[in-house]
Amino acid sequence: MRERIPELFLGLLSLAVAGVLIAHTVVAAVHDARHTRDTVTVTGSARKPISADVVQWNITVSREATTPAPAARGLRRDLAAVRAFLVGAGIPSAAITPSVVSTEPIVEMLSRKRIRRTYRVSQSLAVQTRKLDVVQAASTHVGDLVARGIDVSPSSPAWISTELVRAKLEALAAATADAKQRAEILVKGLGGKLGHMRSTSLGVYQVTPRFSTDVTDYGVNDVSSRDKDVDAVVSATFDVKD
Repeated sequence: MRERIPELFLGLLSLAVAGVLIAHTVVAAVHDARHTRDTVTVTGSARKPISADVVQWNITVSREATTPAPAARGLRRDLAAVRAFLVGAGIPSAAITPSVVSTEPIVEMLSRKRIRRTYRVSQSLAVQTRKLDVVQAASTHVGDLVARGIDVSPSSPAWISTELVRAKLEALAAATADAKQRAEILVKGLGGKLGHMRSTSLGVYQVTPRFSTDVTDYGVNDVSSRDKDVDAVVSATFDVKD
């Protein structure tokens, strides 16, 4: 009987120690579970300046006459004059592409019983070139063609950057780094440590004229200015540690 008492004591002691270890493990697990639910969400942003290196410009030339044939003949002469104007301004002939000729009947009511029918024949010349300064200068002298009696309707030049995709990626990388830096500063100020990133969300890109503050829900894709800014916004959620 005396020999069994120490064995019983040792058994009870082992159970007690095991109970303490289990309780400690459970408490640690609960603490870790709570810990993983502590998160912080921040928004980072970045702006990448970019400049256009290609310009697109359209000029529509029209002629009107009582029948399509004379309108087409007059249009042919006017197109030759417009093309000569563009080439003379320094735009390469290979950069000028004509569109399909279109004919539109125009009916004007002169009285209840009288109408006047004419026909407008039109064709556009599309310009695409890397000579941005040349096109910009030419676009300001289109009035010379109007003064010569040529019916022209020029569009505003569209300034395009072939480096836009690269600029968007660089802005995205910078916005992500900005989000992480903001989170680190915020968490450190509260006495914690920043953990792993849990999730991210990318907002729409805003491509705006240089120094513009325009923002839309669907994004801005400006082609009206030669110098632009590419803005990226990232929302990121991080774990927070004690």
